[in-house]
Amino acid sequence: MGALSITGIKPGSTSLKLTAGKITKTVPITVLSRNLLSYGPAEGSGLTATVNTDGSLHVTGTATGQWRGLSWTFPCPVQGTVKLSGTSIAGLSFNIKCLDAKGQQLGDQMNLGNSVMAIPAGTVSLFLNVISTEATPTAKDGDLRVQLESGDTAHEWMKPDNTSLEGGGYELANLYPRVTGLPKTLGADPGVMVTEPSPGTYRFKGSTTQKVDSWDILTCSVHVDAGTYTLDASDWPYDSSSWLIGTQATLTPDDGSGRTIAFEPRGYGPRPLKAGTLRLNIFVNTTGEVDKTFTPRLYKID
Repeated sequence: MGALSITGIKPGSTSLKLTAGKITKTVPITVLSRNLLSYGPAEGSGLTATVNTDGSLHVTGTATGQWRGLSWTFPCPVQGTVKLSGTSIAGLSFNIKCLDAKGQQLGDQMNLGNSVMAIPAGTVSLFLNVISTEATPTAKDGDLRVQLESGDTAHEWMKPDNTSLEGGGYELANLYPRVTGLPKTLGADPGVMVTEPSPGTYRFKGSTTQKVDSWDILTCSVHVDAGTYTLDASDWPYDSSSWLIGTQATLTPDDGSGRTIAFEPRGYGPRPLKAGTLRLNIFVNTTGEVDKTFTPRLYKID
């Protein structure tokens, strides 16, 4: 008996009529897109995405901050090795995370620098994210063509089957742990009072006649997985290079390779970190009157 091979040219539905002797059978055929993504209109974090007639995304607006943007979550349609490809807009990047049944990330995220990956066991859904990479986001008005396909080779972009999935705004999770034991007074004559007016935001108010010289009082620790991290703040009390108020961090790797400086002024990243314990300290070294607020943020960006 001969074999029949059918190759789909473009996504859509049709049927095939087969006749053998006096028997005729009609077989429905559905050609699916090789693009495994699902997305659609989305709005949030200052950006708006609409779907063009060709199925690509059109993004407009200005992100409300760095590492903020748009996201979509959908059931994982495939197992095995997949390839991510596409074209972006200057100042925006896109990535995909594999999530388990509890919404926790499995393995590394996929981006154009890590574009081929085996879907981890236990993956239930995929998380597509378009995010601003600019320290001061600028206005956007352009098209995105993102494709995820089986295998390890990128092919010509194709419209996904599902372009009506509603998305929403997104901001990278702030991994900086909260400082405990507040309020606390640093320095003397009479000193600088440190309070927490809202979760994760610290206020420094008071005065000293000499430098406060506080380097290891406002400490906290967090265990980090291997990846690329950055320390940031939307309200640096002075600026990110200042040694008056800021953050220092040391990393003690799990592999026993020895403690290293992870972050400090003029060196807040992004930078790769090994898996280990990150010890963070907000330092204060002002003189005279001070009334500043500070919201430190630790982001895992890859």
